[in-house]
Amino acid sequence: MENDELDDEQAQESQALIPTEQDTIIFNGKPLVVVRLPDGRPGVVLRWICENLHIGQKAQVERIKRTEVIADDLVYVQVQTGGGFQTMATLVLDSVAYWLATIETRRMEKDDPKRLEILAYQRRAVTALFIWASSQKAVAPPSNLVPSEPIIEPTRPAPNASLDDWIEYHRQMTAVLEWRRDVDEWRGGVDKRLEGLETVTSAIRERLGPPTLTPAHQSLVQYYVNQLHEATGKTHASIELTHQRSYS
Repeated sequence: MENDELDDEQAQESQALIPTEQDTIIFNGKPLVVVRLPDGRPGVVLRWICENLHIGQKAQVERIKRTEVIADDLVYVQVQTGGGFQTMATLVLDSVAYWLATIETRRMEKDDPKRLEILAYQRRAVTALFIWASSQKAVAPPSNLVPSEPIIEPTRPAPNASLDDWIEYHRQMTAVLEWRRDVDEWRGGVDKRLEGLETVTSAIRERLGPPTLTPAHQSLVQYYVNQLHEATGKTHASIELTHQRSYS
């Protein structure tokens, strides 16, 4: 039995997802940890919701696994805690209402605080969770963005053109030259950041020794490659080549 549990824990660790977002919301005066999975779906970490309801998490995980209609929505996620990252059971939000409805309260006393807490979750918690899931945090655009499309150089006016035409020409030429300058500065900054990333990666590798990447680590690497692609505009292949050089 112990070997089976150990194998199950190792399988969970190897399948753990890296969330793109983690947050804590307060419901009924108690915290709930929520995450957004790599595919964009929101989920709820079961540990805190079970603690708030005073029910055993292990028993609830087994209940979810036995319930075919929601079993596939049980996933394991790397959650940031005070003690570092921990792999925790998480239920996709679409299945939370169904799971909460399976928690039996009829055998409890009507005034039992545990029963009242469960009823509050069954009636209102899912709404609060969907409000969080549907909210989009406003992100201020960086102040140093460079236009992605090149600014076309204006046509030089005829020698007998008016002063207004020449003023407009020089105004547009100034914008072109400023764009070229900003692009050169941006490219230089990107190169420096990539060089710094390569140096840090090499230093970490020297400390850690030859790496053994789990599927979870591979997902994390792919996530950061995507982030670098969006930030720098470089292709995935060139970023991965830089990463490979750091290990050669």
